Amino acid sequence: MAKAAMVVIAILLITGCEALAPIKCSTVIEDVAPCVSFLKSNTEHPSEKCCSGIKSLNDDAGSAENRKVICRCLKRGLAAIGDYDPKRIPLVPKECGLSITLPPIDKKTDCKKAM
Repeated sequence: MAKAAMVVIAILLITGCEALAPIKCSTVIEDVAPCVSFLKSNTEHPSEKCCSGIKSLNDDAGSAENRKVICRCLKRGLAAIGDYDPKRIPLVPKECGLSITLPPIDKKTDCKKAM
């Protein structure tokens, strides 16, 4: 039993525990940054880079913990960009042809419910 535990620990150390680590805010911001023009109503449609970032973000949102982290990071990042239309957030995946749902996110959003 102890040998099995040591093998698991060794594998986790070798892989850097990446599979267990929550997504980083820098990754979330990098993925969403190309969407700012659309969220601020400066463009009619999201750019290809925005769509690519949202798809990547969706791929990273597999766990409840990652969804909460993504929500918190988006709240902070969106607060920093100034005025934007939270109602445009759910439009991004639709405009990008993705079958995912994003809620409107603003300073009142409760990220604990981002399950």
